[in-house]
Amino acid sequence: MLREFAIILLLTALGTAYSLVSGLAPLPWAEPELAAGEIRLQDARGLDVIWVDARSEAEFAAGHAPNALFYHAADAADAAGSMIEILEQWLLQPRPIIVYCSDVGCGTSQQVAAELRVNLPDAEIYSLKGGWSAWLE
Repeated sequence: MLREFAIILLLTALGTAYSLVSGLAPLPWAEPELAAGEIRLQDARGLDVIWVDARSEAEFAAGHAPNALFYHAADAADAAGSMIEILEQWLLQPRPIIVYCSDVGCGTSQQVAAELRVNLPDAEIYSLKGGWSAWLE
């Protein structure tokens, strides 16, 4: 009985070690690659989406995703108008919504995505991992 237990324990340890070393299983202490509600650019490009740009107006004017909607985050009245425009777009043709801001460190896209989730609970809403910087790469 002890011998069988030792064999099972050894096989379990070998299987766990192999999974961790070969990359089949993530390391327990490793950060997840994507946070909840994030999407990679390569995954987003395969979808028909509504792009929402949460950067400044000057950055939006300098360049943005095709057919992206600008979200006025600076002013509450303009933000409400932007929200209505996004809601109208989604109601006309329901599809995933992807919000992006400048780069990884910018939290505006997560905030806008959270607001959209409150207003559109049935919609698929993501923030773009890496933001506009990922788009430019």
